Amino acid sequence: MADDTRQPALSAGTAAQPFEQPTKPKTKYELPQSQVGKLWEAFGNPEEPVNMLPTASGKKPNDVSVTEAMKSMSLSNAGSFYKTPCARDSLLLGIGAGFGVGGVRGVLGGMRSIWSACNWAVGIFAITSLASYEFCQRRRIQELDGMKQAVELMKELKVKKQREKEQQAAEAARLAEEEKKRKSWTHLPNYKFW
Repeated sequence: MADDTRQPALSAGTAAQPFEQPTKPKTKYELPQSQVGKLWEAFGNPEEPVNMLPTASGKKPNDVSVTEAMKSMSLSNAGSFYKTPCARDSLLLGIGAGFGVGGVRGVLGGMRSIWSACNWAVGIFAITSLASYEFCQRRRIQELDGMKQAVELMKELKVKKQREKEQQAAEAARLAEEEKKRKSWTHLPNYKFW
């Protein structure tokens, strides 16, 4: 007879171990998440208490000096700058604008204005990249504010629905009690004298 290949063969000295499912390999890309899951991830669970304690240094989080900010930077962070939100789009927009303006100035000015065209290209790249990055960050902050308001409205709606369910249950209980009382033999208006 053929052995069952799903279970490992047991030797005389080993105990039976339960069959373990192999773990799923991590996917290269994150799987899509529902909108509610994204809200919980962005803002956390509203039922969990928020940590309002000061930082370890005793300073408020807003009291950060330039030297502390420089100490927090590292080469690995600088190497992964493009992964931050809005950075890729703003860099691409800046590169395109710089190339366009520098190219036009270089073509129209000829060989004598190559350095000027390069300076214009770098300047336009820097200004466009910074402006589009700030615009994108402002838009993200507005979106986060809108999501916070949506979470608050969803919480209020949940409380309102719960309150309505409680009122309906209380009304149903009251009506059942009245019906029971109306059908009861101890209720005096049920008796008719004629």
